[in-house]
Amino acid sequence: MAHPKLVTAYAQYDFSVDGGAASTITPAITTEIPNNAIMVGCFTHVKTACTSSGSATIKLNAGGVDLTPAVAFDDNEYDTANQVSNQATLNNSHLTAKATSDADIKIVVGTAALTAGVFDVYIQYYQSY
Repeated sequence: MAHPKLVTAYAQYDFSVDGGAASTITPAITTEIPNNAIMVGCFTHVKTACTSSGSATIKLNAGGVDLTPAVAFDDNEYDTANQVSNQATLNNSHLTAKATSDADIKIVVGTAALTAGVFDVYIQYYQSY
């Protein structure tokens, strides 16, 4: 029997390419998380700070499930260039989620639109059969 391998999926949100409307955004650069994948880690790396003319929130979704709660764009994780965040520690929770469908990594922008920002998303998972 083969041992499961840890896989890292990648997506990049780029306002200049993907827009910033309050909606669910599938970035131009994304990876599909397979159904039944067991997601065990989620990290972001901000390349350009996110901005908004309102009170935008950002939430990460992958494999058909929300991985993070909605957080304010200026609440540390997304508003500082070169910021690396372990998203699994948001709200003192731990990330372990099972994908419910074959679905891309998505960015959910809520409340107000984003007006700038670039960040990478890395999701670690094991394929479950």
